[in-house]
Amino acid sequence: MRTNWLLSTIGKRGYIADYLREADPELHVVGSGNVMFTPGFTSCDEAVLMPEIADLGYLDAVREVVASRKIDAILSLSDPDVAALSQLRTELSAQGVSCFFPDAETARVGFDKLETARWAAANGVRVPRTFADAGEAMATVGLPLIRKPRYGSGSAGVAVIRDESELLPGRHDSTEYLYQELIVGQEVNLELCSDLAGRPMGVSCWKKLISRNGETELAVTLRRQDLLDLGFSLAEKLAIVGPCDVDVIDRDGELFLIEFNMRFGGGYPVSQLAGAGFPELLVRAQKGEKPALRTDFEGDVFMMKTLRPFGGRMAEAAAMFLLEGGR
Repeated sequence: MRTNWLLSTIGKRGYIADYLREADPELHVVGSGNVMFTPGFTSCDEAVLMPEIADLGYLDAVREVVASRKIDAILSLSDPDVAALSQLRTELSAQGVSCFFPDAETARVGFDKLETARWAAANGVRVPRTFADAGEAMATVGLPLIRKPRYGSGSAGVAVIRDESELLPGRHDSTEYLYQELIVGQEVNLELCSDLAGRPMGVSCWKKLISRNGETELAVTLRRQDLLDLGFSLAEKLAIVGPCDVDVIDRDGELFLIEFNMRFGGGYPVSQLAGAGFPELLVRAQKGEKPALRTDFEGDVFMMKTLRPFGGRMAEAAAMFLLEGGR
């Protein structure tokens, strides 16, 4: 039986559509984005153009797509979109749509980095000391400090501050920042996957070897029980729904939570290559199954990304073909 999945703000993540279709060949993928030339559209059965996420009509546009395409399940692939869609979770779930993203309260813990730190402190999770005020951070921790947007995504705007003259952003920068102590160690990632009730279905872990502009380009899987235990604990404590990518710093065995990304991360393919199979778990959960917890991915599997040019004499015509429902 065919099921219709909406991959919201698909961006470059067309491979998620491919993984889902491998798990269920009958699955029909609708991708959404706000520009015609969205790379992920090439992996979709159908594509739709949407308003900007910040547009007042965005949520109504999502409602219209869900109704007109008879959507059975939704995944989001960007942090701002998760925050927006979380407002619709109760409504869409009541209509029978499988919403593999969190409710508004949980989404806020992930999207608001200050709330992430507060949640961690309240739940016994080690986290860098975090401040909303630069002066308090200087007085308490001193330099160097990490300055990052409070509501950021993809490492945009993150800076290491080593000189007091660089502490405050430029006068024309209206971004709301927070400040964290700099933890020096190995950056590792936890990939979590939970069902619609927040029950963990899968945990995997890997480390970045090369990352540019927030995009993981080279990574390798790790088999470490302490990381798996932390991932399972975080998934349970926060009642994660769907996929979640968690950034962690390992400082000589001390694990510090840096942030939650409540979606598939850009490094997820290394987990897939190692046998994590999260898209299959989501497909099974959408069908009402309750898969056993899966942590049997293979260690020391590497993944790297390459450019795959596509196009032709009439790339715009090809994009329009996708918008009309062909793949």
